[in-house]
Amino acid sequence: MRTNTVLRGIGVVVGLALIASAFVLAYVITPDYVKRLPDDTDVTRSYTGTFRTLVDAQEVAKGNIAAAIKRDVPMAVERTVKTEKTSGNKALVSDSRTTTAAGNTVEKTDWNYAVNRKTLEATTGHPADWAVTDAQGLTVSWPLDAKKKTYTGWRPETQTTTPLTYARTETKSGVSTYVYEAHLPPTRITDSQVLASLPPAVPQATLALVGQLGTLSPTARQQFAALLPTLGDPVPLAYTLESADTFWIHAETGIVVDTQRSQQRVAGVIAPGSGAFLPLLPVSDVSYQQTPKSVDAAADDANDAHDGIMLVGTILPIVVGVVGALLIAAVLLIRRRRPRGTPTPPANA
Repeated sequence: MRTNTVLRGIGVVVGLALIASAFVLAYVITPDYVKRLPDDTDVTRSYTGTFRTLVDAQEVAKGNIAAAIKRDVPMAVERTVKTEKTSGNKALVSDSRTTTAAGNTVEKTDWNYAVNRKTLEATTGHPADWAVTDAQGLTVSWPLDAKKKTYTGWRPETQTTTPLTYARTETKSGVSTYVYEAHLPPTRITDSQVLASLPPAVPQATLALVGQLGTLSPTARQQFAALLPTLGDPVPLAYTLESADTFWIHAETGIVVDTQRSQQRVAGVIAPGSGAFLPLLPVSDVSYQQTPKSVDAAADDANDAHDGIMLVGTILPIVVGVVGALLIAAVLLIRRRRPRGTPTPPANA
């Protein structure tokens, strides 16, 4: 009898432990350790499009402005986002991009960010030995459980932020996505990697031709002609970026399913004294979008991530919790059953 009581007690304890484990899986393990940027993230996405205008830096250096301006050049971008290191809820993430025009590399960049693995926002509280690019807001992706709201996004080319505004909900490659839009007004390009692919300065004589062939109004052209002799020789150039971007985001996982960008870079000069930027000539005018193959791959990644979250956060807790409840119920039912034995004889009259 004592043994049966002990076994029943053990059964109840095990059942309660299983139920507690179900709650831990659903409300601790899943939100804190599953729904965050994986430590093995290594994703490459491909994009294709067209340079409506592209200025050849080598031809500019030669002073051959007419030959420097290319039209309708096919382009491609390869972007790889990889988790390099983790420390608790923080991750060191690399963002590498290679841009080609007609098969020739025209720009390569590699930025490293320290991000919060749940919000995906840039963070300053990271290990001291991490070499990171200072940033604000979202850098490589959206947070898990993205909301229908405006986020702050980071623009590495200009080292500034821009609003990422929720616009609508759409289905992409079979998955439901939130669509966000970003609009960056003409902003000075300050990143050294981007500037390295652009002519830093040109001779005054060459720039005079650019002023004549550029997009200046007659009044601005006269102002530039008066300004040019004061700029030195060669003349230092500055650049701005203007961009309109659309992103399709799988809300639960924060995965970017599709991206569409339209960007324009403009070369100009800085007026002495006022520091005002005087635009002269577009050096690139490009539109590109994620390839269909990359869109499908991103949708597959979103579905796989969803399945993993469902398994640990919903299915396993339900199974474990039900098993625990059934075990406790079985123990209680057995306890209530009356043992069979020899009937007690009636008392003597």
